[in-house]
Amino acid sequence: MTQKFMYGTDSNQFGELSLPEGPAEKKFPVVVSIHGGFWKDKYDHSDFTDLDKQLVANGLATWNIEYRRVGPSGGGYPRTFEDVTNAVNYLTTLAKDHPLDLDRVVVIGHSAGGHLALWAASRYQHQADELGQPVQINFTGVVSMAGVTDLEAMWVDQQPLPMMKDIVPNFMGALPAEAPDRYRLASPIDLVPIKTKTVLVHGTSDDKVPVELSQSYYQKAQAAGDSVQLVELPGVGHFDLIDGASPAWGAVKEAVNRLLDKE
Repeated sequence: MTQKFMYGTDSNQFGELSLPEGPAEKKFPVVVSIHGGFWKDKYDHSDFTDLDKQLVANGLATWNIEYRRVGPSGGGYPRTFEDVTNAVNYLTTLAKDHPLDLDRVVVIGHSAGGHLALWAASRYQHQADELGQPVQINFTGVVSMAGVTDLEAMWVDQQPLPMMKDIVPNFMGALPAEAPDRYRLASPIDLVPIKTKTVLVHGTSDDKVPVELSQSYYQKAQAAGDSVQLVELPGVGHFDLIDGASPAWGAVKEAVNRLLDKE
């Protein structure tokens, strides 16, 4: 069963809640899924629709969130971040009428969604700031799927590519040198330790988000004392991770199961 719920008044402020079948008294662990697409309007939550069906078939509830993105929907810094927080926190409202186990919630995200998933995991019991309120859900774990762990490093990597070089500044509203504090607030690598079990899944043949970003995050998070695992997948590309028939997606499901102790 899948239902759409609005967590805000904008047409992009919604999520799709999917529940497995089960006894009425049973509460289900939850996977929050955050799609990627370099934060652009042309990509949307449908990237996770079929993947979520597999998670639901495995006995998990899913909350597939949409958010305002760069383009006509008016997203970018700080609105995208505010939306992610509000969407996650809306789980506390949904749990009043739906069998959700909010003590067992994992957040996953692909590419730009991996960036937002890691960022959201850092916001539990956080001070309110220009990016909004704290996240109210204490995540059991986070899985970054080829996530953009370092915004400035992603910007540097994209400079030789004319069609890509403005993606990060367009999202952040400034170049790194123009707003270093803004980048520090938004870049996961600058937010460790996040004190949440973390799994980074990344293909070594990724030509969109280099695997070195996950490697650098892993090293810094581990040094900071976080519980973090890096799963490098030889020969795997960027979009293999969201191919429901791919062994790469299987590695993501395994990570989710481990975090929720479902193996």
